[in-house]
Amino acid sequence: MKAVRLIPFLVLFSYVKCQTLQRSLLDAAMQHTNSQNYLKENLRDIIGIMVAQFLQKSTYEEVQTIVKELLDFAEECQHLKLREPPPECSYQLVATLLEHICNNQGMADKHVFSDCCNINNTARPKCFLLKKKDEADYKDILQIPNPEHICEVNKENQVSVKKRYIYETSRKHPFLYTPTLLAMSTCYETAIQSCCQEENKTECFQIKLESIRRYVREISLRHHHVCEIGIKFNHKVAKAVELVLLTKKLPKANFSDIAKLAVDTKNLHQTCCEGNAVACVLGRSQFMNYTCSKPAILSSKISPCCALPVPFRGECVISSENDDKPDLSPLPLSRFTEDGFVCKQFTERQDDFLQE
Repeated sequence: MKAVRLIPFLVLFSYVKCQTLQRSLLDAAMQHTNSQNYLKENLRDIIGIMVAQFLQKSTYEEVQTIVKELLDFAEECQHLKLREPPPECSYQLVATLLEHICNNQGMADKHVFSDCCNINNTARPKCFLLKKKDEADYKDILQIPNPEHICEVNKENQVSVKKRYIYETSRKHPFLYTPTLLAMSTCYETAIQSCCQEENKTECFQIKLESIRRYVREISLRHHHVCEIGIKFNHKVAKAVELVLLTKKLPKANFSDIAKLAVDTKNLHQTCCEGNAVACVLGRSQFMNYTCSKPAILSSKISPCCALPVPFRGECVISSENDDKPDLSPLPLSRFTEDGFVCKQFTERQDDFLQE
């Protein structure tokens, strides 16, 4: 029954429109993105997101110290291309981080992870995930108490301002997927640079940062609900939810394409929900590559998105409108209720038959 209650929330937040983000802000932010060496250039931030989302009570300095240690294990990941499958190094990063936490008694106690550290490695990741707390316990980080100070700091060190935003947003939204967080950090950086040129900086910050805050909050809710489905229920429920959402979004696609996408989406959600930040970035890119390779079959609405750089391409595809409905009158629905072979097909391939 709980699964049934959760599904409406998933439908509501499944494909949040990008209308809350200003078009000019997105356009400016996308100009600062280099897709060629995206993973290598952002690896430190990607690992920082992973650490801050697990260790929500850690200071910025503590997170950066752990990131520096983990970068030694991530040497292999730096040379990956976004079209390549996630390597073993990306999975080892999560295990190494959890081991690091458990080997530090003070850190484990501070974050109330001691019970997780006392169970076997197989069950440990899920225990850590259940400890994550969403934004309800944190103050709104996008309030700007002193715009002049922010602009002065940004003038001296733009990287520091962006990294602080990534840190604060990561710990506030521990279920927000890494590609989305990276995209929003670029939007945030662009907004700061733009507003610092304005005479009325306070008003500019309020307008531009509020749109980012609203978008992040809505997408974070979506990701949190998806992760709860994966944690609390079996993979069949998660796959069924994706099947429903994808069918509504891509009504012209045939069942085999929808079924494949449902499996791929479920697996991607699982990877991102587990906190595997590197694999989440790589997996999202691969998924978008496949989606963009079949625009005519899947949806004409995603074509403009496919020309965008990483990670905005993914945000655009996910936020795109549902495709136009085709003529559904000739659908042979009677074969699921009146066909003489219904019982035989249901017995032989129950899961596939129910999905179709």
